[in-house]
Amino acid sequence: MVNNEQSGKGKMIPIRVKQFPNFFLDVVNRNKILKKPLQSQRKFYLCYFCCASYFKYIYCSLHSLANHITDTPFSVLIFNDDEQPLSDRQIDVLQELIPGTEVISWPKSMGWGSSQISNIWRAYGKASEYANDEDIIARVDADVFFFNDRIFQLVKRSNADLIGDGHYVGFKYTQGGCYFFKASAINKINKMLSKESIDQVLSEIDITVEDIAAFHFAKRLKLKICMTWFMMFPDEIRNAGKLTLWLKWKFSCAHFVMKNKTIMLDFYMSECLRGKALTDFLRTIETS
Repeated sequence: MVNNEQSGKGKMIPIRVKQFPNFFLDVVNRNKILKKPLQSQRKFYLCYFCCASYFKYIYCSLHSLANHITDTPFSVLIFNDDEQPLSDRQIDVLQELIPGTEVISWPKSMGWGSSQISNIWRAYGKASEYANDEDIIARVDADVFFFNDRIFQLVKRSNADLIGDGHYVGFKYTQGGCYFFKASAINKINKMLSKESIDQVLSEIDITVEDIAAFHFAKRLKLKICMTWFMMFPDEIRNAGKLTLWLKWKFSCAHFVMKNKTIMLDFYMSECLRGKALTDFLRTIETS
């Protein structure tokens, strides 16, 4: 890892060393959950928030779902920014890639401040209208792509109300990009927000951003939270340079939370696509 932290004695300890105890415990817990039998077949409702300028990235994300999430039933709901909406052509391409994808005109929901966080939770509530209590409502950012389905297999077997990745922030909260709620938990949180002012609830946290808010809502209601490792972040991606077998075992997806998001497309094409699949992908993102 590039980043290091200063120890009390003035020595630099790599973050990967400091994180190892948490990582070891997580691997043990992850393997335990993955060995559990499926109690019931859960369906996943994947919520994306997108605008026209992010088309290439959401196409990449959905392309990775189509390639890697093959034995888990899921539906995609795209909450389409009503100020900068996806074009009809872009919508057609996404629905051709994953049939049944629903595109819903929606107020801006980038995730900062009470108004946008409220829009996000109304969207989760709409997704939960389709779901049974044990189904999963997931947030997936357009700049996330998957390279295996391990996190889906874990979520299907877990009894937690919220599952997210916390490794990059010292497990202080479940980071944005991708996290998973039981539909029943979404309904409990929205019930709370219907009875209390969202501004009042958000005043209890230092930074009003959607991922910290989601974690706070779950903690406030004493819901069961599972934090695990499944999402790579920018410096991990830069340091790795490629998707090694080790990284494919350690993580399930990559989150390109960086200004230059074309790196996401380059990385996906170089590491996940070959031959005709690569040619078709490149043609689509260049012409849509």
